Amino acid sequence: MKKQLKNWLFQNNIFNYTKTCKHILLLVGFLFFMSFGKAQQIANYINNGGFEECANCSSFNFSYKARYWDAIDTTQFGGQLMSTMNPINNVPTSSYTYQWPRHGNSFLIGTEFLPACTQNCVGYPRNKLKQTLIAGKVYCFTMHVNLSNQATYGIDALGAYFGDTSTDTIHYCSLPINYLTPQIQNPVGNIITDTLNWTKISGTYTANGNEKYVMLGNFTPTANVNKALTNPANLPAIGSDYSYDDISLIDINLPAYAGPDLWCIPGDSVFIGRQPDVGIDEDCMWYKLPNATTAIDTVAGLWVKPNTTTTYIVKQDICGVIKWDTVTVFQSATGINQLGIISDELKIYPIPTKDELTINFTTENPNNFNSLKIVNSIGQLIREDEITFVNNKAILKTNELPNGVYSFILRDKNNLQINKRFVIA
Repeated sequence: MKKQLKNWLFQNNIFNYTKTCKHILLLVGFLFFMSFGKAQQIANYINNGGFEECANCSSFNFSYKARYWDAIDTTQFGGQLMSTMNPINNVPTSSYTYQWPRHGNSFLIGTEFLPACTQNCVGYPRNKLKQTLIAGKVYCFTMHVNLSNQATYGIDALGAYFGDTSTDTIHYCSLPINYLTPQIQNPVGNIITDTLNWTKISGTYTANGNEKYVMLGNFTPTANVNKALTNPANLPAIGSDYSYDDISLIDINLPAYAGPDLWCIPGDSVFIGRQPDVGIDEDCMWYKLPNATTAIDTVAGLWVKPNTTTTYIVKQDICGVIKWDTVTVFQSATGINQLGIISDELKIYPIPTKDELTINFTTENPNNFNSLKIVNSIGQLIREDEITFVNNKAILKTNELPNGVYSFILRDKNNLQINKRFVIA
């Protein structure tokens, strides 16, 4: 039998009711942010970022279009949808290139450099964002590009421009649209010549609050475009076609989201995390405790089928900003309703706390919960011991914990668990 807590758990029946009311209000606000705010936020602001949805694929059409993607002027050419799907069937071989999608079945290709043409020659595929960007927020933009096999030159002048409704006034594409300055730009001199692998272009952008479109393409004056000969067999023609795939725009401070704690009947599966989408899928790596070093999947959300009560961790990395979240899937015939009732009877205060946290059952301690663990935000075990409730109450000493978000796990002899988050500040 483990030693009972002496230094960091002790009986205490007296607390300041005024401060406690304030703490409860803070707790309500914090839980609203944790449970509602994270779940409701848009992950990828780009519609159809993988070009998997087609807008005109019911019958054969020379110029297939990806849904939500079009030219600035809809009467002009913005890009050709390439896909393995019927009736398109122009992947991997087409008149443009020999290429497979980076993911899925489809990608987009367009002309981005053609000095001999004077107007309406260069495509600027434009996407109406899922939501207008929020002023002051920093977003992480990523796209992947690939030079076509038929291109005579590779260039460095590829970027992304975020604009408002003023882009609706552009009626044709000059060569190029050099009066717009892209907020995300492939580095000058970094000439993209790879016709086999996909090259990543990424960067961060602080929104001014009125951006509702993103446009892709070459915004550099022809004289300033750095180029390298890649296919001399096609000279004297000079041109560059590029393929696009996996376009994403994600709030750099998007909270990691593993989802609410769940239970499942043995043998069944449950879904945890966010709905999968382009970009956010690659940003999320999942781990299954106690192994927090070997990832079990890289995706925004996944189906799991645990044999026992299991805790999963998601590590989210958006342009180098790393966040974590955890979710526990319970294997218990008790059911989620009973667990919810028991959890509702357990109150903790104050939130946030500094030196100590009161754990209090409002009714008799059901199931004789007597084992307690504390884990940090990435699921690492901080402390484990037995706990004794006196008058349905115990005090958890927290003065040695650094600032951050933690969870404690109460467990009974039947392995039924209650998880509660708390904050040290």
